[in-house]
Amino acid sequence: MVVDVFSRLLQALGLGVQQAREDVLAKIDHVIVRLETIEDRVAQIRYGLEKRERELFRKVIEYLRRGEKSRATIYAGEVSQIRSLLKLMLTMENLVIMTKERLKTVRDMKELTRTLMVFSAALSTVKDEVTALYPNMSMVIDEISKTARNLVMETSVEAMADIDPAVVSIGAQEVLEEAARKAEEKIREEFPEPPVEPVVNARPTPLSSQAAVLAAASLAARRPRDRELDELVLDYIRRHNGTLDIRDFTARYGVTKEEVVRALHRLAERGLIALA
Repeated sequence: MVVDVFSRLLQALGLGVQQAREDVLAKIDHVIVRLETIEDRVAQIRYGLEKRERELFRKVIEYLRRGEKSRATIYAGEVSQIRSLLKLMLTMENLVIMTKERLKTVRDMKELTRTLMVFSAALSTVKDEVTALYPNMSMVIDEISKTARNLVMETSVEAMADIDPAVVSIGAQEVLEEAARKAEEKIREEFPEPPVEPVVNARPTPLSSQAAVLAAASLAARRPRDRELDELVLDYIRRHNGTLDIRDFTARYGVTKEEVVRALHRLAERGLIALA
């Protein structure tokens, strides 16, 4: 009772509000430091991908000048894959930067926690896309995602109970779309398309009856759009003697190169094709 009276007295004098604001600011400073650690880690990966993309692009030009279009096409395919991963890493980096900007307007602990929950949810979606495309990067990306989740828990577990998960989900989708759009714009501005489009060599793999059942079950578990695209890609490969002309395929079916590359990796993971 005495504590309640004392708290009300502090609030009446404005002291309690001031202390609460100082607590929030201290938390924000802590969060920004942790976010900068994540940003630095993502930037390191991005720098490596940009360097690799430029090396491969030079090889495309080099082999075209020599008149070796088939080899240039192979390297163009690698450029396309690296750019897909680079876009995801840029998206992740944009999410961190956008969250840091959002923190400048935060006024209370609940808003701070909601901002971090949105960031963590959006980051988790990107993480899933990266690990699906490039499983060998899963450990690094899991580490980044875990840091983001821990950040939410460290900030305010109590405030989490008052936040609507639907609001978090909608917010995560919105910031993710904006971050991806910015990443796409940067790639278009800084990384020109290779002069040739890749033709992927991917022979269909014969499966045992048990493996065929498992592959069919895995295919059925995908989202409808993914499932349909996987089937189209596999059918195209079968009808074109084990090759996939990405430019022709995207023009026919109105999908992006990134979607086609993801479909190829899904098919390869299930053993339905073998990438050369």
